[in-house]
Amino acid sequence: MLVVLILCILLGLGSSAAMAVEAVDAPAMHFTVAEWAYEVRGEDDYDRNPTGEFARGERGYAYLEVADFGIAERDQLFVLQLNVDVALETKNGLRLFSQKDVLEMEEWYMDPPESTWFYIYVDIPWWAPRGAYRTLITIRDDITGLDLEEVREIMVR
Repeated sequence: MLVVLILCILLGLGSSAAMAVEAVDAPAMHFTVAEWAYEVRGEDDYDRNPTGEFARGERGYAYLEVADFGIAERDQLFVLQLNVDVALETKNGLRLFSQKDVLEMEEWYMDPPESTWFYIYVDIPWWAPRGAYRTLITIRDDITGLDLEEVREIMVR
């Protein structure tokens, strides 16, 4: 309702459903970085916005790194499978916008990765009311079946 969310991801590779899968144990998934940004250029290359304040009509970015997700081994390669949901709420919890599977991430590696990164951006409409909002980012790990939720405040001026 107040924002349009678009996600970008790098390094997506296809897979075959017929491959054998062997799960590799992983500790509890967590964010190593979850920051608002004015712009994102690449992995760990972004302009931080520590206040999370964005003007109406502006694009606001969130740069995210996650670690300790599940990893599966397929044909001597390692794969992670994460899905991202995003929601926007008022400070009182009234949900204004919600989108499931805004990102379906499948990445392949020669060696097990320690972390992965992605970013989202929010186009804030020029007519959006000024004020504080809460964003809820949920990452679902298809390998372990576990979820990670992060709530961050965003200010519209």
